[in-house]
Amino acid sequence: MDLLSLRVFVAVAETGSIAAAAGRVNLVASAVSKRLAQLEASLGISLLDRHAKGVTLSPAGELLLVRARDILRHVDATVREVGRVPDDGGQIRLSANHSAMAQFLPEDLASWLVDRPQARVDLVERLSADVVRAVVDGLADVGIFCWPTVPAGLRIWPYRSDELAVAVPVGHRLVNDAAKPDRRAFADLADEVFIAYWPNLSVASAMPAFLERVEARVRLHVANFDATCRMVEAGLGLAILPLASVQNRARAGQLACVRLSDDWARRQLTIAVRGDAEPRRGLLAFVEHLVARADGLEATARLPAAVSPPAAASPSDIQRTPSHRRK
Repeated sequence: MDLLSLRVFVAVAETGSIAAAAGRVNLVASAVSKRLAQLEASLGISLLDRHAKGVTLSPAGELLLVRARDILRHVDATVREVGRVPDDGGQIRLSANHSAMAQFLPEDLASWLVDRPQARVDLVERLSADVVRAVVDGLADVGIFCWPTVPAGLRIWPYRSDELAVAVPVGHRLVNDAAKPDRRAFADLADEVFIAYWPNLSVASAMPAFLERVEARVRLHVANFDATCRMVEAGLGLAILPLASVQNRARAGQLACVRLSDDWARRQLTIAVRGDAEPRRGLLAFVEHLVARADGLEATARLPAAVSPPAAASPSDIQRTPSHRRK
């Protein structure tokens, strides 16, 4: 006894005709007859009296009609009530690069979770290339990354603008120069020693590859962000890091910040989900929330259509120039 069979039975009882009931429930007449026969077999009793002008209910059929209507009314009410319950998003697996995690996600996640006590976000930091792979492979529901190319099969939306800056020790000549410009070209730092922030030393990373490509003098490779900053504070070298992270340390007086004029220092953070199936409602609501926060909207906006990211330079795209050669 399943819900469809009960709906078929109620339709037959109310119309008095198998053909008319078939039209109401969008089944062919033979399928209706088969379901009625299966229902009678499961109960071990006849529910209908069949005759030339149609069907009438047996005493058992009259009783089942009352009960079936009650069951279906409760089921329909339950569906409506459940549909009105706010979707907390359930469990969302979010993978993001360090820039998104350090600068934007703390506040964005706080505003998402504050009114959703049952929601859960599993947040994993990965390199941008690994974020893309995690979404493609189904290891993450949502990814946030900086990457100039995005593989086919992903739905993407712009998230936030990101900027790289140079972390330097307090008192460094680049910040003590009274005539210093607001921004410096990376070529002006050709004589400096660098510390490469490399979150996963076992895999390729854009920034260490870039520093090697331009023949910058790299003294250390460090896998931990806080440790990288401590190395800068100790005067072991400079580091290219997300602007907001460097500024936070600078405000605390732990190091100083030098902004870059190079185009590659400004990047676009992108949100992505897999595009081979429609995401569940709570997941789309989460993406809507991130997009709305990025746009500065007070309320959740209607999610815009997915877009293709503009072509953007990354550190690995920068060509070697003579002014960057190792001294």
